[in-house]
Parts: sequence; C-alpha cells; structure tokens
Amino acid sequence: MGKWDSIPCLKDIHIQPGHTVDENESLGDFMDKIRTQKSSNRTYIVMRDTKPVGIIRSIDMFRLLGTLYGVALNYKKRLNEVMYSNILTVDWNMKIDEVSRKATVRIYEDIYDDIIVTRDQDFIGVIPVYELLTFMTEFKLREAVQQNPLTGLPGNERIHDYITIKIEQKEAISVIYTDIDHFKAYNDVYGFKYGDDVIRWVGRLLTSTEFKELSFVGHIGGDDFVTCLPTSSAEDYCEQVIKLFEIEKRNYYSLEDNSKNNIESLDRDHVIKKFPLISLSMAILNISSEQITDLSELSLKAARVKKQAKQINGSNYVNI
Repeated sequence: MGKWDSIPCLKDIHIQPGHTVDENESLGDFMDKIRTQKSSNRTYIVMRDTKPVGIIRSIDMFRLLGTLYGVALNYKKRLNEVMYSNILTVDWNMKIDEVSRKATVRIYEDIYDDIIVTRDQDFIGVIPVYELLTFMTEFKLREAVQQNPLTGLPGNERIHDYITIKIEQKEAISVIYTDIDHFKAYNDVYGFKYGDDVIRWVGRLLTSTEFKELSFVGHIGGDDFVTCLPTSSAEDYCEQVIKLFEIEKRNYYSLEDNSKNNIESLDRDHVIKKFPLISLSMAILNISSEQITDLSELSLKAARVKKQAKQINGSNYVNI
C-alpha cells in the first residue's frame, strides 16, 4: 500500500477499466457478442457517450430471454430499455470509507454490483466490491498499527510520511510542535492514570478546533504532539487551543491545588519544589518561509523554536 495524508481516495487505488456497451445497441446483438465470451457473470456498463447510465448483467439477460416469449418480446429492444439504472456511481476523489458506506447500504440484490467510478461525470472504470472491502480492511489494519495507542492519533511513521510529502510538494504549511509544560511533576503527584487522561484530553483539544478539516494532528509520544495546517491559520489555531486549554485544565486538579495555583513535587535533584499548573508550549515552523528541504533539517530548527517557547512562562506559542 502507498502512503497517504489521511483516508485515501478511489484514485489512490487500482481502478479496473470495466466492460462498456453503447445504450443504443440491441439486446440481440449484445447477446450474440457475449455468447462468445468465457465469463457469463460479467457486468457491462451501459454508456451514453462518455456517461454511465446503467448496467447489464449478462446472467439477467439470459433469464430475460429464457422465458416463453422472451426472445420475441425483447430481442430487438435497445439496451437502454432493458438495462438496470439504479447504479452506484462515485467520483474518483471520494474517500474510500464513504464509498464503502454507500456500497454496503444498497439493497441486497445490488450489493455485489461493481462500483462505477467517474471523473467529472465521465466514466473511467469500475471497482469490484470485494476489492474495495479488502483494500479498506488492509488500510484500517495499517492505520491501527501506526496509531498511538493512548490517543488513537497518527504515530511517528505517519507523521514522518505526511511531513515528508508536504516538504517535497513545497506546500505553504506550518508544522506546530506542542508539548505540556510541568507534565512530569503533574504525573508524579496525580499518577499515571490521571496523566494519561491529560494526554488524551490534549489530543482531543488539538483535533477539535474550527481548523480540524484543514489540519493533520499526530502524537509523537509522551506529552509531545505535532499539528500540520496551512500557514495562514497557524497562529489562530494556537490561540484557540491555548484558550480552550486554559479554561479546561483546572478540571484535572484538586480544589486545593487549584486554589494554590501550584503543586508540590520532587524536582530532578529530589528536592521538594513548587511547580506551576500545566501549560502548553507551541512552536510554529513555516516550511516554505524557512526553506526546509528535509525532515532532519526541520527537526533541528524545531528544537531551537521549542526551546524558545519553553522559556516563556505559561501557555504560549512562538512563531519564527
């Protein structure tokens, strides 16, 4: 399987050319043609110029002509008079999960019919249902392997693939690195269960802004996250996330710690110290303006910007 930013579209998978027939062809001529072919279960796409308008299933045609007066009544009819017109036609830009839903809610008699694929309403091919479902299953399994098990967000491999593609395409996007300040102290005081709750909550915050349709959010690991979105939206995104974070973070503290506005925990030298409540540091890197050419260069510059953000007290973002 290839590499995708998100759920792939039909154009990302193999589309078969299919078998087409003109709508004005007679049923008799059509039957004479398919008698010489090996497969009697083949489905034909009935075409009106470049547009699909129906299907002819050869097995249905044999049944139609096999009745007592079937030949006399139907042999000279045009295919558009006997075709099945309740077809599933989808654009090649449609996501495979949406196509899968459309395919599986069809009536029982239609559920195994090929899915007809168009581009700007012109026919380009078909995808058999079993191939779509097989592909969808493989994609979901691959996606599950590449997700962070705690948040369900894309993990390092998918983050790497996504950013590499954007760098190669020279897109005007920003990469935003987010981490939680004073998280170790919080984890030491409240324990791993509540620490995991905080990480899951931050993951939800990062994916619940008004920019969620434009952004890709991944979980690097621990309390580190990455967001990619158009550069023009980067600062507004950070402001929304920080605003929500500051409103909701007190839900994860006791009344006593909220009133003190700090917690007490051991520092790295095992000395009891007061730590501020958790905050967010967000470092924005604009790929195009920074002229970043590969992921290693991005990582080096990100480390510098993240250090700047961490030196500022409270939740903040730094944009260079």
